[in-house]
Amino acid sequence: MKMNRDIKLTSTMRDHFLRKFLRLCFMAGILAIPAGVFCQTDTKLEFNPLVPDQALIADPSVYMVKGFVRDAKTRQPVIAAQIRSRNHKSAATTDEKGNFEIEVSSPGEILIVNAFDYNLREVSVRGRKTLEIDLYSDVYRDTYNEIEGIAGPLRTAYSVNSVTGTQDIGLPAFLSIDDAIQSRMNGDVRAMSRSGSSGMGASLFIRGLNSVNMNAQPLFVVDGVIWNNFFDVQSVHDGFYNNPLNDIDMSDIESITIIKDGTSVYGSRGGNGIIVIKTKRGIDQATKIVFNAFSGITEKPSSLPMMNGDQLRIYTTDLLGTTNLTMEEIDGLPFLKDDPNSVTYNKYHNTTNWDNEVYQQGFTHSYNIGVSGGDDKALYYFSLGYTGDKGFVKTNDLQRLNTRTNADFFLTKGVKLGIYIGYTSLDRNLLDDGINYYTSPTFLAMVKAPFLNPYSYTPTGTLTTDLEDADEFDVGNPAAIIANALNTNKHYRLSLGFKPEFKLSPSLTLNTQFDYAVDKFKETYYSPMIGVPDRVLSGDIGISENVFKSQIMRNIAIFDETQLKFGRQIKEKHSINAVAGIRYMSNYFESDYGEGHNSGSDQKRNLADQLIRKTSGENNRIKSISNYLSGDYNFDNRYFFSAAVAVDASSRFGNETLGGFRLFDHSWAVFPSANAAWLISSEPFMANMNAIDWLKLRVGYGLSGNDDIHPYAWSAYFKSQRYMDRANGLILANIGNAEIQWETTAKASLGMDAILFNDRLAFTVDLYSNKTKDLLFLKPLPSVLGNGYYNGNGGELSNKGIEFSTTLKLVNKNIFKWEAGAIIGHYRNKIESLPDNVKTITSLYGADILTSAGNPAGVFYGYKTLGVFTNEEAASAANLKMIDKDGISHFFKAGDIHFDDSKTDGIINEEDRQIIGDPNPDFYGSFNSKIDIRNFTLEMLFTYSYGNDVYNALRANLEAGSAPVNQTTAMLNRWFYEGQETNQPRVTYTDPMGNSRFSDRWIEDGSYLRFKTLTVGYNIPIKNSVIEGLKVWVSANNLFVLTNYLGRDPEVSVKNNVLYQGIDAGLLPVSRNYLIGITMNL
Repeated sequence: MKMNRDIKLTSTMRDHFLRKFLRLCFMAGILAIPAGVFCQTDTKLEFNPLVPDQALIADPSVYMVKGFVRDAKTRQPVIAAQIRSRNHKSAATTDEKGNFEIEVSSPGEILIVNAFDYNLREVSVRGRKTLEIDLYSDVYRDTYNEIEGIAGPLRTAYSVNSVTGTQDIGLPAFLSIDDAIQSRMNGDVRAMSRSGSSGMGASLFIRGLNSVNMNAQPLFVVDGVIWNNFFDVQSVHDGFYNNPLNDIDMSDIESITIIKDGTSVYGSRGGNGIIVIKTKRGIDQATKIVFNAFSGITEKPSSLPMMNGDQLRIYTTDLLGTTNLTMEEIDGLPFLKDDPNSVTYNKYHNTTNWDNEVYQQGFTHSYNIGVSGGDDKALYYFSLGYTGDKGFVKTNDLQRLNTRTNADFFLTKGVKLGIYIGYTSLDRNLLDDGINYYTSPTFLAMVKAPFLNPYSYTPTGTLTTDLEDADEFDVGNPAAIIANALNTNKHYRLSLGFKPEFKLSPSLTLNTQFDYAVDKFKETYYSPMIGVPDRVLSGDIGISENVFKSQIMRNIAIFDETQLKFGRQIKEKHSINAVAGIRYMSNYFESDYGEGHNSGSDQKRNLADQLIRKTSGENNRIKSISNYLSGDYNFDNRYFFSAAVAVDASSRFGNETLGGFRLFDHSWAVFPSANAAWLISSEPFMANMNAIDWLKLRVGYGLSGNDDIHPYAWSAYFKSQRYMDRANGLILANIGNAEIQWETTAKASLGMDAILFNDRLAFTVDLYSNKTKDLLFLKPLPSVLGNGYYNGNGGELSNKGIEFSTTLKLVNKNIFKWEAGAIIGHYRNKIESLPDNVKTITSLYGADILTSAGNPAGVFYGYKTLGVFTNEEAASAANLKMIDKDGISHFFKAGDIHFDDSKTDGIINEEDRQIIGDPNPDFYGSFNSKIDIRNFTLEMLFTYSYGNDVYNALRANLEAGSAPVNQTTAMLNRWFYEGQETNQPRVTYTDPMGNSRFSDRWIEDGSYLRFKTLTVGYNIPIKNSVIEGLKVWVSANNLFVLTNYLGRDPEVSVKNNVLYQGIDAGLLPVSRNYLIGITMNL
């Protein structure tokens, strides 16, 4: 029923309000208190400090709402449920019949209902005077949850931004946070595993690709502090990435929030979206102890079908037949001799499974204890954790020790001090990974001949315990590399900070947060003499017999952010919140690198003993400052408005930028944004629409940036260069560009949040359109300056897409409860323009990646194929040829690949290349199911991607048919004779016709459906003076993958860069593992 606010007060109404006012004065002693407003209900009296000093005036819009709270399944009353109004600050409690009565000040009021063992629920009054409210068991996921927003805690119901958060991280079975994001929030984020190595995490992209050449990973904000993601830090170990999110134990995580738009407050750092991570703190005075532990095994990864010894001999014989060797010379090769009396027979007649020499069953164990509590003066949280992981590659392991202390001290009534100290020590032993013919044991296990043995034979044919050297095909011995390598990575992180907060008035708060963090990395690398073939050093300075590398990196980050916060509620319907802040960051990165060759012995594994040495290093200091202002306005919980602007300056920016403005001899960037939301479900006209519990529309537009520029790209500078290992000199390292500036991303979004059918179905849908301008590129130098490139801006990139997520309570029975959820994301990426419309081709792992206007970022650019010439007649009819560097023509023959002559000139060359694949998916996401039966819980999680192409660089090496190394069994179908129908070309030594060149032969559909996690948990019904709760669980991860991809794993991300997406470089795949764990609350 609508209330007519134009009706004048009658004498009866005046008497009613007068009696209520006098009763309030008597009960609370209002005459003795100079400020505040008291709001009365039948059960509770509250003081509201946000309303200014004023006399309490009877408001004709205030009226009573009656209601009934019940269990959604049994329909039985819920006793002692707490109900409070968001605007009026009144409260009530249900009686033994589930009834309550509460005072509200507006038809648009929202009631927050909470009860023990039930999920919180928010109910729009909509002008109704009676309500029936159903509550669901807290075994279901919380629909009305609280997240950590940009300005602090925020209920999702009142957010004007596109924000996704979770406190339901699940069991602490993940080694890094990005693993949890990949599993729990895939779809809100496009997440791809970097590798199957423990703790390597995932590459993350929010709403497409918002850069081409620079960092496109989101910004990580941990407890309010921006973390360095070490995006461009290179390790000395192939295939390894220093993942900063691996420094935090999952047991210490309170919540994870993904902020997709409205990120202008983070200015030139927020263009790729933000992931906010909040760690646990003390929340009440009672001492609580939580102990988490789990352990488990990891299976060996799946293997590709490789040829056996006899098949490899036949293949090698065919291959060598295309050389200048005669058949007599080929038959005389020792590995082809079948005479058991030969002294080399035993050496070349083995049946070695090289996977067994490289892989093992992995084992993981992790322990964490967290203690929280306090008193009226302080609250604290302390944790100590250890994680050990024996990898499924021999000698690979990880050991992590971490501790964290968070405390809040209440110094006076208006002064609070928060402090935190975190320390992590992470030690690894690891080996090179991926396609590497010299030192990657996992790759060598594929290409190494199975008829050879890891150990050497005596001249008389007796097997010894001495590891064999590299073979005559220059293929290393993976067993020898594993035994003699000395490859370590040590990472230490210490962070400490404090945050004093001063309550200047009921509406005004001042705080400043200071953080000091030190990251130190120490890496050693040794490639042995035994087991590794010699290689030619770059610069023709000699031959390398063994290699030692050492790298020490140190990063010191200083962060300080000061905020003045204003919050005020005016006449109960108007809420204003504003933040003015200044953020200062200083980041100093130092690295020292040393490399040496030829110590003469595998016992001399240090830099001092190397004959040939070189050193290099970096010293980069980056400073930035951001001044920002944001404001939020809420009218009657129906209309929400938010606006923000940030003004940034950075030492990365040139002094003559074309964007922004100049002040104090520096360039400043400006990033404004505006967002609005309409909570339709709070409108009185929704009173009779019972099927709709919650409905909100959101719209927003804003600018944010990407300042991932080389620290000194604006300046010309020299660097030291070693020449012939004899002298040092200086060379020009960079041509300065004073106009270089940030990338700017404009984000427009339209979204809707809905909860329907008595809280059974919830969904969120978002449409977005992002456009990034002033893309950072390497531009060619003017001809007068010679050949080379310099850093510059130019071009535009767009991303348009849709995201949808939903949860559904499928079954709500007494002992059986079932809910399901799904997330799906879709985007279309397009490079709108480039400087001078020049296309760029980047060569990576044998692939060419095209960057050109009108196409998506990262597309594969190569040759299209039309099959294999079955006979000489077909080849002659095509009349195709290639011209070598000496100008000699070579015609394609029977058994060669029939390449598409797109230029139709009869010549196959680079001008015939076309777009042959796109690594961007059509859609991606996840879906999940959770079933609760009494004390048992069964959870299933699936992730998927559809429509993305993958360049199988591993297969391109293992089916090239051009070198005497082992190949996959697909090569058994290679072309042999006239008229043979096959998709595998003939083998030719060194592949002079380029049959194995980068083409659509190696581009595959990377679509997949992965059964990511299956977890069964049991809450043991035990509770006494010592144990408050006990849960045991078992989990199986990466159970299976449904895909047509021919590689080991279609989910690949060889590096974080945009142009590296969709490349399978042979890194370790994720493997099936089984865990068992326990959570104990004391």
